[in-house]
Amino acid sequence: MATAIGNLDTFIHRWTARSGKSPGGYSGDYIITPEGLVRNNMDEEQGRGGYYQERACTSESQVMMVRGYLRAYQATKENRYLTVAHTFADALIKYFFFGVTPVAAAKWHSHWIVNGGAAFNSKEKNHESELIGYGEAYECWPTWRKLRPNEFATAGDSLHWFMETFDLLSRLESAESKPKWLNARNSMFREFQLITAPQKKIVYKGAIPFEYTNKGPNLSVLPTAIVRGPYYAGYQNPLPWHYMKDYTAAANMMQFLIDAQAAYTKSTGITGPFAPVYHYDDSFLGKAVKNSFTWEGPDPNTFWGGFQYRPFSAVADFWQLCVTSKTVNPAVTNAARVSTTFLGWLDSWLTTHPSDTYVPTVFREKTAPLAPSPKSNDDKDPHMIALALKGSILCKKAGANPLVVDRVIPRLYAMLMSHQITTGEMAGAFSHDPNSHIFKGLWAGEIMDALALYAIR
Repeated sequence: MATAIGNLDTFIHRWTARSGKSPGGYSGDYIITPEGLVRNNMDEEQGRGGYYQERACTSESQVMMVRGYLRAYQATKENRYLTVAHTFADALIKYFFFGVTPVAAAKWHSHWIVNGGAAFNSKEKNHESELIGYGEAYECWPTWRKLRPNEFATAGDSLHWFMETFDLLSRLESAESKPKWLNARNSMFREFQLITAPQKKIVYKGAIPFEYTNKGPNLSVLPTAIVRGPYYAGYQNPLPWHYMKDYTAAANMMQFLIDAQAAYTKSTGITGPFAPVYHYDDSFLGKAVKNSFTWEGPDPNTFWGGFQYRPFSAVADFWQLCVTSKTVNPAVTNAARVSTTFLGWLDSWLTTHPSDTYVPTVFREKTAPLAPSPKSNDDKDPHMIALALKGSILCKKAGANPLVVDRVIPRLYAMLMSHQITTGEMAGAFSHDPNSHIFKGLWAGEIMDALALYAIR
């Protein structure tokens, strides 16, 4: 196991950007920069079909790489992993949190995307001459553009990733650095609690909305930040409520996921996965019907399998932590229900597809989940296997049926390892096509996390 982690680490550092006379003068394929930024896509392909430029770095990839290296340190006890995690964490603060070091009581905001390569021109009308430089946060909507003064936007799920990662850093770092990361975690607590602000009269109060931002109408900047947008099942993680001991909010989130599972069953006849989106307000409503589950949302990739395996692993983590801490309440009971229902579907699917080398990656409305076939161009995403493995390991730690988890875990681990490349310039990566250099920063972090948890299970 340490070998698999070490080979992935070697790959990541092999593909560090090295060319360019100044920061940001990097070109070609690379996964990280010398300054510690993590590219969302390693190759030159633009992200989300051109939604952002090809050398973009997202908070998603950045924070997952930090967490992955922290888990690798926990699994191997090798200090180099902690050192690298610190480099990525410092880059997270410098570039995504605008270089602001967290302090005890101050507001602390982040943005979701920065430029990880050479400067490029804004595409905003009448602003085309403005350059967006290396390490600079920018916005993709309605086109690539400079941020307005003090503007920020953070995906709802990034908030819980930040919290979990800053908590890990506070527990693993030196005494000298501990206050910094505790302040970071506690700052996230304050921002996260906006979700349950008393004035918000919303259903499933405690579930995580789509966005945390101060963007207003017509590219204006609001005086205070807001949470808005629908609930995505894939954004949910009750762990922050466990940190803050708010089990009422956690129970509301669990009820949302139970209802999302019921809505998926109603649509497909299959029990376990989640209907992906629920619109509780009018923001980003589009063609969706308010107060209903749907496959319509502001992120159009609602069918993406990551939005299934992420909540599975997150809820299983909450469940096992509550079991370990002897926490008993309705939220924990429902977390066990959500986790074991999804685990039961996963076990059944793996049993009936003994030769498949991927878990399902596409979950569409009124259709059975679809796994990529060897000769297809379907989404061959190995990090979804890692998430399924992680969730299953955490279910086992929580006390799930041993007959089930002892079938699922070895199968998923073998499936994941079948995709680690062993030779050539891409050795250590997990990819179906090494010649194309397809590999993503978020894959690296999530896979390293799962491999580490497998090693210490």
